[in-house]
Amino acid sequence: MSATCSSSCDVTGMPVAEGQVNGKKCTVLRDSGCSSEIIRRGLVASTVPLTGTQRVCFADGSVKRVPTAMIYVDCPYYKGSVEAALLDKPLFDLILGNIEGAKCPGTRVGGSLEAAAVETRAACRREWKKLKTTKENDLGLSVEELKALQKEDPSLE
Repeated sequence: MSATCSSSCDVTGMPVAEGQVNGKKCTVLRDSGCSSEIIRRGLVASTVPLTGTQRVCFADGSVKRVPTAMIYVDCPYYKGSVEAALLDKPLFDLILGNIEGAKCPGTRVGGSLEAAAVETRAACRREWKKLKTTKENDLGLSVEELKALQKEDPSLE
């Protein structure tokens, strides 16, 4: 992996959000294929006590034993304390794996999710046709009579 990958990788479509670790702003990747949490070592103050070590298995099959520390996470996917492995240069400041209480990608803490609606260029150019209706229906009622019946029907409220 290139040393400049973290600044040049295209993260389009990945569950990445802004968050905080111990009160410091950071970028968070919610990795549903990861079984642990990984934090950039520089975000953990030197005064924070280490809690032990953990073996981290990387995608290429290599394994590295790294120190761990308790951190407080506040992000759209999780809020609370968690023990995380400290790495010098992870791809994101915090990689949030599958821990109890972590929200799945696509959902956020608090239940809200940002979404955007768009209209394609083709849809903008489309000529809309007025819906054709008949003056009478199979019931033998006029449009006005049908409207009056619908207004009176409590099941249509």
